[in-house]
Amino acid sequence: MADAQTTDIPEFTVDELARNARLPVRTIREYQTLRLLPPPRRRGRIGVYGQEHAQRLAVIARLQRRGYSLAAIRDLLEARDDGTGLPALLGLDAGPSALDETPLRLTRAQLRARLPGLTTAALRHARTVGLVVPDGRQHFIVRSPALLALVADGVSTGIDVTEMLDLVGVLRGGLGAVADSLAGQLAGHVLEPLGRQGRLAEAGPILRRGRLLLLQGAASMLADRLGDALLARADRDPAGGDAVRAAIEEIRVGAVADADGGITYWRRT
Repeated sequence: MADAQTTDIPEFTVDELARNARLPVRTIREYQTLRLLPPPRRRGRIGVYGQEHAQRLAVIARLQRRGYSLAAIRDLLEARDDGTGLPALLGLDAGPSALDETPLRLTRAQLRARLPGLTTAALRHARTVGLVVPDGRQHFIVRSPALLALVADGVSTGIDVTEMLDLVGVLRGGLGAVADSLAGQLAGHVLEPLGRQGRLAEAGPILRRGRLLLLQGAASMLADRLGDALLARADRDPAGGDAVRAAIEEIRVGAVADADGGITYWRRT
């Protein structure tokens, strides 16, 4: 429906956008409700979509194929809109390994620039909880830039850096126990049977794909368990419980995609 006399920029109705993206119209509407897709421009009573909407739908589809949930996609797209370097974060040209983070190598000054208030004592604490690892005399390796950003966000809101680093320590300790248990399961139920059958050569592809699927599955399940645990605490807190519940509901997507790309609302009970 582009008007060649007024603009060379492609414009679409919702039906045309859905047809080009091979999605039901209802999915386009739901993406807008879930804040995955910006609303259209208005031309009178007609909603007009542009190339930016088509490109956004292509990114959403690509991330869904990689296993990202709608909640994660929304957060990542909002990060891009905020100018936080989403292409690098998503690893759009890095293949499935983008599910894992690329460690950062920072000087002490660069680390303190990213995490203001990082005293010598706090830096020792950051090393203890595994957020940073020394690399020579002048540099540090940050295994998870996301956790560094989390600590920085907390500090910027006035939370003591020690409290935020303790959060990283709890996560690392809990994941260590999970990793040990999973390693035992993989060794006993995957590697050893393959070894007995003389098929250990097949273990590499299984572990490569399995590692990525475990990463994504762990993130999804942890998000659910964390939300449930926070809601349980809110129920026991008559003073601040309502605010916690409202905050959790704000960040929940509460929707699922079907095999045809349709969206339905869903609430866990």
